Amino acid sequence: MSTSSSLKLLLELAQQQTDASSKKLGKLNFQQQEAEKKLNLLLQYRHSYQAHLQNSIETGIDHMEWLNFTAFMNKLDAAITEQRQAVLHAQNKRIAGSNEFLFHQRKLKSYDTLSQRQQTAENLRQSKYEQKLQDEFASNAFNRHSFPKNDN
Repeated sequence: MSTSSSLKLLLELAQQQTDASSKKLGKLNFQQQEAEKKLNLLLQYRHSYQAHLQNSIETGIDHMEWLNFTAFMNKLDAAITEQRQAVLHAQNKRIAGSNEFLFHQRKLKSYDTLSQRQQTAENLRQSKYEQKLQDEFASNAFNRHSFPKNDN
């Protein structure tokens, strides 16, 4: 049956696409987690450096140290802003990857449902055919035994 082989081919292709999008989604999840880890590290570093500055202010800080601190904090804040954008970008890519995966998964499920329905219909057709053969066999056997042949 060409319909059966076509459906089988579509089912295999849908499975491959689902597998590929699943792997892609795994990578996108990992990339998002890494971006978030980097952001958290930058935030922790900023907090630590801010606490260090507080200690330095209490013990006394000169003008040059203050300028260096301010310049460093500005660079750190810029890096944090940039990393927040990277996290947002990674989240958007992960969401798109998740939607793609769900699309392929639904497509695979649809083809699988069609395949199962086709298999059920084929099994029913085969069962009816076998029942017809059995009925014909039983009818022929009954006719042979009920009506003996005249050997004239």
